[in-house]
Amino acid sequence: MTTVPIQTTIDALAFGPFHARVLALVAAIILLDGFDIQLAAFAAPAILADWQIGSAALAPVMAASLIGMAFGTSIGGRIGDRFGRRPALIGAVLWFGSTAMLTALCTGVTSFSILRFVTGLGLGAAVPNATALVAEWMPARARHYAVTVISVGVPCGGIIGAGIASWLIPAYGWPAAFLLGGALPLLLCLVMLRGLPESPILLARRGGADARIARMLASAGGSAPGPFAPPPVVTASGQVFGPALRRATFGMAIAFFAALMGVYALLSWVPVLLSSAGFPMERAIRGAMILNLSGVAASFALTWVMLRIGSRATLIGTAGAAMAALALWAALLHTPGVAPGLILLGLAATGATVLSLQVLLLTLSAHVFPVECRAAGIGYSITFGRVGAILSAFGAGMLLAQPDGLLLFFAMLAGALLLLAAGVMLIDRHMPARR
Repeated sequence: MTTVPIQTTIDALAFGPFHARVLALVAAIILLDGFDIQLAAFAAPAILADWQIGSAALAPVMAASLIGMAFGTSIGGRIGDRFGRRPALIGAVLWFGSTAMLTALCTGVTSFSILRFVTGLGLGAAVPNATALVAEWMPARARHYAVTVISVGVPCGGIIGAGIASWLIPAYGWPAAFLLGGALPLLLCLVMLRGLPESPILLARRGGADARIARMLASAGGSAPGPFAPPPVVTASGQVFGPALRRATFGMAIAFFAALMGVYALLSWVPVLLSSAGFPMERAIRGAMILNLSGVAASFALTWVMLRIGSRATLIGTAGAAMAALALWAALLHTPGVAPGLILLGLAATGATVLSLQVLLLTLSAHVFPVECRAAGIGYSITFGRVGAILSAFGAGMLLAQPDGLLLFFAMLAGALLLLAAGVMLIDRHMPARR
C-alpha cells in the first residue's frame, strides 16, 4: 500500500485559519509563560521595600524559578516526545498557573523561593513543546516565522506584564500581580482542552492514528486518507548526543547557556538597575517593557535576515552588535547627570540585540533537531541555557552588591556574548544562506 509522507504533506499546505488558530493558541501559552517568568522582577522593587531586604537577599528568589525551569525544560521535553505535545503543554500551563497564584501568599524569601522553583517546573516545560508543536504543524514557507512568533512570546509577555504591573503593584501590592499571573493561564487551559491539536508528525511516527491525522489535515485545508509515513529517522529517538547530532547539540547548549545568562541577567535586574539610577518604581518597571519591546521588534527583523544570509553570520553579527550596545548602556548608566531618555535609549539598544539572540537560537533549534527528538533536543539545549540563567541570577545580585558592581555586571554580560559566539561556531547544522 502506498503511504503518504506526512512531512511533505504538511510542508505543502497553504497557511490558513487552522494554522492561525494553532499559532495564536501556542503564542498565548508562551505569552503567559513570559509574563509569569518575569513576575518576580516586576515585583522586586516593591518586595525589597516591603520586606526591608537588599538586592543580594533576593538573588535566591531570582535563581529559584530558573533552577525549576532548567529541570522543567529537560523533563518537559522528554514528556512531550513520549506522550505528546498536547498533554505536555496543557499540564505545564495548569502547573505554572496554579503555583503562581499560591506565590501571592508568601511572606518571606524562603517560601517565595520554594514556590518560584515549583512554578519554574511548569514554565520550563512549556517552551520546548510549544516550539516543537508549531514547527511540526506549520507549512514550510511559514515555519521559521511561526517559530519566531512564539519565540518572542516571552518578551511580549514581559511587555504586557510590565504595563500591567506598573500600575497594579503600586495600587494593590505585589501579590495582586501573582494572582493575575496565575488566573490567566488557568483560563487558557479551558481553551487548550478544546482547541489544541496534537502533532501530526508525532502521531505518524507512533502509528495507528491515520484517521485522526486525516481529520486534522482536512481542518488544515489538506486532503489525504493515509496511511501516513513519518519523516525518515535521522537518529534514534532521544539520542541528541549521538554521532549525527553531538556537535550541534554541544554547540547549541553552549550558545543557549551564554544567551540565557545575558537575557535573564537583564530580565531579572533591569527594574532594580533603573531604580538605583533614580527612576521611580513605575518608570523602572516600564523600563522592562522597553527592554522586551525592542527585543521583539529586532527578533522579527533579524529572523528575516537569518533566512537570507544564514544563521551563522546572523548570530555572530548580532552578538557583536550586542557588545557595542552593552558598552553604550554601561557608559550611560555610569555617567552622572545623563538624561533618563538617553538611559532608556541605551536600554532599548541592549534589548534589541541581547534578547533577540535567544529568539534566533530557538528558531535555529527547530532546524537543528529532527522530529523524533526535537522537543528533547530543544529541551536539553535550553536546560543548559537555564544553568547560565541561574548563574546570572545569583552572580548578578552578588556583583551588584560590590563597590564596582555595575561594571562587573556588564563585564559578565560581555563574557557571555563571547562564549555565545564560540558555541555558534561549533554548530555544524546551521541554516544555510538563501541562494
